[in-house]
Amino acid sequence: MRCLADGISRPGQLKRAIPGLSTKVLYERLHDLQQSGFVRALIFEGYPRRAEYHLTEKGRRLLRIVSMCQRYDVPLPVLSEVLKCRWLRDILGILRAGPQRPSSLQRQLVGISRKVLSEKLEKLEHLHVVRREVSPTRPVAVWYRLSEEGERLSELLADLGAISRPMRVAVGTLS
Repeated sequence: MRCLADGISRPGQLKRAIPGLSTKVLYERLHDLQQSGFVRALIFEGYPRRAEYHLTEKGRRLLRIVSMCQRYDVPLPVLSEVLKCRWLRDILGILRAGPQRPSSLQRQLVGISRKVLSEKLEKLEHLHVVRREVSPTRPVAVWYRLSEEGERLSELLADLGAISRPMRVAVGTLS
């Protein structure tokens, strides 16, 4: 896709630009990208028959997202996992404002059960974007905060418009 964005459009040019790429794999990838709507093919009749491949608008958007992932140093699979789930995005949006206790997160995430919240926090910990901190007080207090990776990811999501800062409304101000 980067080669296509750089103006390379013929299969032979693509093959020369990507060392070690076999013809079979090249055409499989081009076909997959075409089926997904990221690339379109222009076929020119005649002999020999030739084709040019160009990025669609959807392909250019994907390439911008991949570039942003590189700029923010966020692995694409992590971004993909977070974008699949509204709860993960919402949790990151809330934690962007600062560390939170699970009970506070549950109050702000209308409709989430304690079990689902626990699963989503565990998933975010597994992705290394959230850290759990346990204070040795009585009773024990658990806090969740964004890790450095989480900070970068939440900035990327905010730039993509996938999350926004949570609105804090004081109780009693709405009448």
